[in-house]
Amino acid sequence: MLIMKCSKCDKYISSALLAEITTVVCEHCGTEVAVNNVLVSSNGFTFDREDLLKRFFRYRKLLDEVIDERNSMVDNSDVSDVSKRSIEQFLTILQGMMSGAREKYRLEFQEPLVAKLCYSRHECSGIFYNLSTEGACVEISQSNPLPRVRGGISLEFSLPDQPEIFAIDGYICWTQRAKSGATDKHSFGVQFRGVDSSVHAKLWRFISAGAGDMMK
Repeated sequence: MLIMKCSKCDKYISSALLAEITTVVCEHCGTEVAVNNVLVSSNGFTFDREDLLKRFFRYRKLLDEVIDERNSMVDNSDVSDVSKRSIEQFLTILQGMMSGAREKYRLEFQEPLVAKLCYSRHECSGIFYNLSTEGACVEISQSNPLPRVRGGISLEFSLPDQPEIFAIDGYICWTQRAKSGATDKHSFGVQFRGVDSSVHAKLWRFISAGAGDMMK
């Protein structure tokens, strides 16, 4: 969660959209104040968002390593339950950090959002795990080949309860292969490119409305 201290009443304002807006109305005193000194709060830990952004890729690598470590501990009878709980807590903290450090707010989906994908002459369906105006995290079945980093991809999808079909091109910025024999899916990050202003505005209206619903 993103937070900042109100310059008027000195209390903390919480909003998932602090990285997207320049002013915000304080939930405590009702004053509209400029957004600055945004912090990331994750399970009792607080970090300066600008510091996290400078170290984003370092923490991204650490997150991948912690996920691998957690997966290796799950079915290992030699690992104590205390250690398993601790690694889960550490993973939750890191995931909260990474979410707050994103350049653009990403809306996490409660229900799967299906998309048609085309990359390296391969066509398949995928599921959006989250979405921003700049990109998305996508999951695909293990039966599909994992796309290559920096490779191109085309996506077609509709937003929930909306008839319009969006056709957007992008490129792969990171990938994570599913564990062999596991039920996990391949996942990868897509950076959109060439999104025109009208599509950007529609995506943002949907994402910001969803963020508002999550705050209720």
